[in-house]
Amino acid sequence: MLLAALSGFGVQSARAQTVTAETTREARQVESFDLRADRTGLDYRVFVVRPAEPPPPGGYPVIYLLDGNATVPMMETVIGRNPPEPYGSVAVVGIGYPIDGPFDILRRYRDLTPQTPPELIPPSRDGTSVIETGGRDDFLAFLETQVIPAVEERLPIDRRHRTLFGHSLGGLFSLYVLYTRGELFQTYVAADPAIWWGGQAILREQAAFLERSKGEGVPAGTALLIETSGKLVERPLPPADAERLKRLRSGQTGREVAATLAAVPGLRIAFHNFVEESHGSMLPLAVADALRFAFGRNPD
Repeated sequence: MLLAALSGFGVQSARAQTVTAETTREARQVESFDLRADRTGLDYRVFVVRPAEPPPPGGYPVIYLLDGNATVPMMETVIGRNPPEPYGSVAVVGIGYPIDGPFDILRRYRDLTPQTPPELIPPSRDGTSVIETGGRDDFLAFLETQVIPAVEERLPIDRRHRTLFGHSLGGLFSLYVLYTRGELFQTYVAADPAIWWGGQAILREQAAFLERSKGEGVPAGTALLIETSGKLVERPLPPADAERLKRLRSGQTGREVAATLAAVPGLRIAFHNFVEESHGSMLPLAVADALRFAFGRNPD
């Protein structure tokens, strides 16, 4: 769940029109288009950044960013005006929503979570909005069967070099994809994943993943980066809601998950804790680490 601190570092959203990130050669072009999910009828906005340079022989490596309205501008800031190799060759895809702001909080609750009992759903930000859950399999199907093909119709993509990035509930979703459809991407980044969600229900998928991996390991080249924040920023809530949220958030964190997954044969795993950052303020830093990790470099 994104905390209120997220707005504190001035997240800017990607817009529907074409925007550019200047380079000394030519601009990286950002195309955006809306796409309706076949299974749900829900609309999404997809941002596709075309590198300025020609594709490598095998196609462009690609990074898929959840919360694309916010994270695509962050990634393009990291890549910069004159990116060193190999970062200039990476295509960036953001999966977001047809909104002007950076986040659609209620939509992401639905898209990134399993069906969750009401007693395990945290209080909404405004105290009145109804939080719907349970759409993660629909969203995964949308990603696999509609977004990825739409991107690969537009750009030559190296299917052996696909990265998925998610933060908070998005990090939880990234782990879910690794555990259940691990061959879909080669690199996964889970930034401050909400392991606590739904009574830590993700640990059931993790246990099944660990059992399968005992004999067969993971597909060659699979890598996972888990990052966590070191500072807790509390949302202003009535005392009863604050205490309930504290109980819901108890249990394992990304640190424990990373330690457990270190035993998976063939999995390249890295962990990093942003000691001085909050759940929200770490987001642009985690986006930067995702770029480097996608090319084999662990966080500093």
